[in-house]
Amino acid sequence: MKKPGIILILLLLALISPTFGQKTKGKSKKQLQSEITSLQNEISTANQLLKKTKKDREMTLNEVSILDSKIKQREKLIKAYNEQIAVLDEEIKSGQSNIRSLNSDLSKLQKEYAKMIVFANKNRNNYNKLGFIFASKDFNQAFSRLRYIREFSDARKVKMNQISSTERQISSEVEANRQAREEQAALLADEKVQKADLQNEKKELNQQVTKLKKQEGKIQQDIKNKQQQAKKLQKAIDDIIAEEIRKANAEAERKRKEAEKKAKEKGKTATPAPKEKGMVLTPAEKTLSSNFVGNKGKLPWPVERGVISSSYGKHASVVSSKVTVTNNGIDIATTENAHARAVFEGEVANVTKLTGSNTVVIIRHGEYFTVYSNLEDVTVKRGDKVKTKQNIGTVHTNKTEGKTELHFELLKEQVRQNPANWLSK
Repeated sequence: MKKPGIILILLLLALISPTFGQKTKGKSKKQLQSEITSLQNEISTANQLLKKTKKDREMTLNEVSILDSKIKQREKLIKAYNEQIAVLDEEIKSGQSNIRSLNSDLSKLQKEYAKMIVFANKNRNNYNKLGFIFASKDFNQAFSRLRYIREFSDARKVKMNQISSTERQISSEVEANRQAREEQAALLADEKVQKADLQNEKKELNQQVTKLKKQEGKIQQDIKNKQQQAKKLQKAIDDIIAEEIRKANAEAERKRKEAEKKAKEKGKTATPAPKEKGMVLTPAEKTLSSNFVGNKGKLPWPVERGVISSSYGKHASVVSSKVTVTNNGIDIATTENAHARAVFEGEVANVTKLTGSNTVVIIRHGEYFTVYSNLEDVTVKRGDKVKTKQNIGTVHTNKTEGKTELHFELLKEQVRQNPANWLSK
């Protein structure tokens, strides 16, 4: 018969630490939830902007653009729901796998614990602790037997704790699985509602576009006029930024010559600064530019609430595919009396009034510039330092069209960027 100490060692070697399947990481799920919330807010804003439209009157081109934007946002929302449902499906599958694995671990632990109990019963005579110890031949054997009793008792406690821990894990996984199923069912129900709303909105858009097509000639002329205004705005912005670049480079050149002169007076040769391409920046401006770039995709919107009514680049008009619209930035439809706000800290480079664009504010962020067009009651002036989200003016409302719309542009020196890539989603 094997000695009790050897049996104990074998039992201790049999102790296992339960291995649990990893759950789907929550980050992706959180990102999707954030996207869903953002899209729901944009759809809510679009609904608010369209609320004034009565059923008995035709929509304006601006309102049709907002409706078209809302449809696109709802399509994105449905896509996000599908992705979220897929994530939950994986979570449920992973949870079920974890439960099976945990049940298997629990079964093994219970069998191992049963073996320990059987072993203890077979050797119960040895568990008359004092007798077992005093029956030792010498002190060393007595000490070994005392240690064995303690270790065996500890092993049983460890095994019992493992069983309790595994049972708690199973209970937790079952509850998480139940919650995931409920969440998935709620998303599926909401997705069904969103799809029904989408079909109704597409039907309404088609009806309104059909009505507006009767005025296609007038609409084409309006778009043409707006494109001419956009070209004037583009030239004005380019001229202002070119002047900012010229002044910055002239100031850098002045400082270089001044340093050269001082060095010459001291009988030294000034080390020429390496020539930089484009706009010469001070160390502070370089830091500001770097911070601006570091916030790409996280910049706050230039209005607190709004929907993109016209996206960046070239695209066909909502009403007529024959007309191509070129947008150097994005147009954001917002509520009446909405405030425009700086998307990042910087310095006001220019405030100017332009026909068709009302007041335009240009803010410099190192080598980057942001443009806020169609403002009134502007609260900043050239040279002012502004902070992120600081109000700079009120967005103008066209009473005839019932339209409150901000035109926003973002440039790196004179190269235009897509603002949608820089603003938070």
